[in-house]
Amino acid sequence: TNGMSASTRGKYEVDGDKEAPKGRFSFMYDSNAGTCFGRTPRSWLLITIFYTIYYACLAGFFAGMLSVFLFGVIQDERPHLTGDQSLLRLNPGMGFRPQPQPESSVIKFTAGKNATYQKYVSNLEALYKEYKKAVEPINLRECGDNATDVDPTKVCAFDWDKQMPDCVPENRFGYAGGRPCVVLKLNRIFGWLPDPIDPAVPHPTVRCVGENPADNENLGQPDYQPSLGANGTSSGYFSQEYFPYLKQVDYRSPLVAVVFKNLPRNTLVMVECRLENLNNAVYDKADRQAMVRFDMFMQE
Repeated sequence: TNGMSASTRGKYEVDGDKEAPKGRFSFMYDSNAGTCFGRTPRSWLLITIFYTIYYACLAGFFAGMLSVFLFGVIQDERPHLTGDQSLLRLNPGMGFRPQPQPESSVIKFTAGKNATYQKYVSNLEALYKEYKKAVEPINLRECGDNATDVDPTKVCAFDWDKQMPDCVPENRFGYAGGRPCVVLKLNRIFGWLPDPIDPAVPHPTVRCVGENPADNENLGQPDYQPSLGANGTSSGYFSQEYFPYLKQVDYRSPLVAVVFKNLPRNTLVMVECRLENLNNAVYDKADRQAMVRFDMFMQE
């Protein structure tokens, strides 16, 4: 018996042939079958070649589609969708500053207390610095009533200090003295040209009123910079010479500062500013078109 029982020999003998025992890690490498993880080296080579070619073709297809989108659809000189096909549909909206938190439209502060209005001042200073950046002379054209250079690929420089003298860093944009200013800005729409209602006033104008009769009474008559008289009232205006926007280098949108000089204390005033004197701007409060709204609250 050679010292081995019949039951023990049965584990290793099948029909008289001897078979080497299989260990617990034989699935990783089986020396009898010559496989690694269930595949022979030739099988691994073939599947590697297949997936290399498969993923190379997949990557090439993705790169080709991306190239068509980037170089065949998107253009650097102009948006893909313009005019009535664009999201704005040639009906401009407005934005305002200061707005440190995009989700909030309330401007709340205490005149003379820097900590309460510093965030508004910082927000306006960031915009101010952007407009004070030097513009390359080659990108500028002559502007004004007697201008002869009307090249639309060049831009008119917007002089913040000259156009809005009461809304500058030196006076903390009016917040320190209780005469805060809010800066209005038209949304940029590629190729849009204002179509004024009144030929004598060839500019889009803007006027701010209270949303309700009580707000209107508390608001009083704000100052606009720059301003002009239209239909017997004072209004701000966005000069016609800054349009159209054609993605010009160094382009700066025109601005209007609204200076609130008679805000009541401890009273929330809801303000709505509307574009006026335009045939091609439709006021829509629900969709916030041709208007912007915000709330002013000056505490004691």
